[in-house]
Amino acid sequence: MVDLDFGVFDWLDVNRDRSIADTYDDRIAIARRADEGNFVRFHLAEHHGATLGLAASPGLFAAALARETQRIRLVPTTFIVPLYDPLRLVQEIAMIDQLSHGRLELGIGKGSSPHESAMYGFTPAQMRSRYETFLPAILHALKTGVFLPPHGGDPVELTLTPSGDIPVWYPTSNPESIRRTAENGQNTIFGFAFKSPSLPVIREHSDLFSEVHSATRPGSPLPRFGVLRHVVVADTDERAFEIAERAFVDHYDNFTWLWRKMGAEQPAQPDLRRLVEEHLFFVGSPASVADQVAHVVEAGGVNYLAGAFSWGTLSREEALRSIDLFDTEVIPAVRGRLS
Repeated sequence: MVDLDFGVFDWLDVNRDRSIADTYDDRIAIARRADEGNFVRFHLAEHHGATLGLAASPGLFAAALARETQRIRLVPTTFIVPLYDPLRLVQEIAMIDQLSHGRLELGIGKGSSPHESAMYGFTPAQMRSRYETFLPAILHALKTGVFLPPHGGDPVELTLTPSGDIPVWYPTSNPESIRRTAENGQNTIFGFAFKSPSLPVIREHSDLFSEVHSATRPGSPLPRFGVLRHVVVADTDERAFEIAERAFVDHYDNFTWLWRKMGAEQPAQPDLRRLVEEHLFFVGSPASVADQVAHVVEAGGVNYLAGAFSWGTLSREEALRSIDLFDTEVIPAVRGRLS
């Protein structure tokens, strides 16, 4: 049987039919529903100055979820490390972990948008340098309780520390990062949304991930090698496509909004049915989506799937119905097929 976990991913993108406060409430409702079911993790993206993301502080939203959920693990995916003071970030991570009673997992990244980093006055080269300088100090402090200032100075003995070891996620669209991620024993989500690699490429890198991990960390459990997919499940295929096609118009606008604002030409909105055919979106009835999910898991060799259930102008009711059908019908069907 495939050792397969399921999670939920949320950009918290703008819903033009809802206020920001109502959007937060909607996403908390999704997290509470996921907490009741077969989902292991809730992932939160970090974005700045863009309609793609309303979680400029994913840690703050994770802290809110820590008090609204009981079981599900909370995974900021990612903290954009170069935008933080490293000592402050260490303490925030420890605080969220304690608030959630040890349910925090740590997503780390350099940041994917040069437009967002420019808002803070950093070039891509500076972002890489800050990441490479800050991250070792952050990880060391989380493990030892001692922060070693990366630019020199006296060690800081922390009074606020995590409840235990915190699993690390390094999501990437860069195949060259897979070997290093496996060597470090970190989990990954490989590829995002419309930029996800093809299934043969995913399989090639999931196999590499497994091989490198086995060679460098013999005997230790294989970390999660996952993919992210948008999901809409409804009672029929027709209804699911009707819902998804309407919501996708605004979601794609959110995805490209900042780039267009900065004068970067963007491709026309992809055809949703083509995205489903190419296994980049899961849309349909529970039976159809179960077939789509099982195919990606088998063909891609992945052991983790994060589904985005709330995006664009999907209503709270549509998203909750979708996640409910996925939880109660799709997940059991997929596990039965792969057993």
